Amino acid sequence: MSEATPDPGIGLEDTVDALLQTMVVWDEKNYHHCLRTAAYAAQIAGALGIEGEAAEQVRVGALLHDIGMIGVELAVLRKPAQLDPQETGRVRMHPEMGAAILARVLPPPVVACAAAHHEQPDGLGYPLGLTEAQIPLEAMICRVADVLDALMTEQPYRPAMTLGAALDELRAGAGTRYGAAVVAALLSAIEREGLREAA
Repeated sequence: MSEATPDPGIGLEDTVDALLQTMVVWDEKNYHHCLRTAAYAAQIAGALGIEGEAAEQVRVGALLHDIGMIGVELAVLRKPAQLDPQETGRVRMHPEMGAAILARVLPPPVVACAAAHHEQPDGLGYPLGLTEAQIPLEAMICRVADVLDALMTEQPYRPAMTLGAALDELRAGAGTRYGAAVVAALLSAIEREGLREAA
């Protein structure tokens, strides 16, 4: 099947809004996670000197990074115990599912956030096991913002971390699980202006 071409009569803002409404209907909790992730990603992008359209693509990519989760049963995502191998495999498909959705209507930097926000510099991430040189910067920004919010949010299997503890986790994984320059940018931004809240 050939890749669809975006309708020139439909603007980026309309497309993003439609996808966000889908997320709200599917899982409001994850929708709010994505709003916070986008705010943190925008803050990191600013600290890295990313501006204009490129900065907006990072923000939108982070906003929609989990769109592929609509293909995962909520019972799996809310399970208060360790996932079995089949369930883990299902969850690990969400970056590819999200990229497949976004690639039909949005530009590559936005798609990259969905496709590669679970990739790691050390090559131990998923779904493709990319190494740092292969991971788009937008996706590395999204990963750090995503993990920051996930750590500070109560999960079925653990309580929420404080900001300090979450930042310690990011520092510990800088250069292996997370892009070192991206973590440094986040720390610098928080030191200067605090943590930006979602609008």
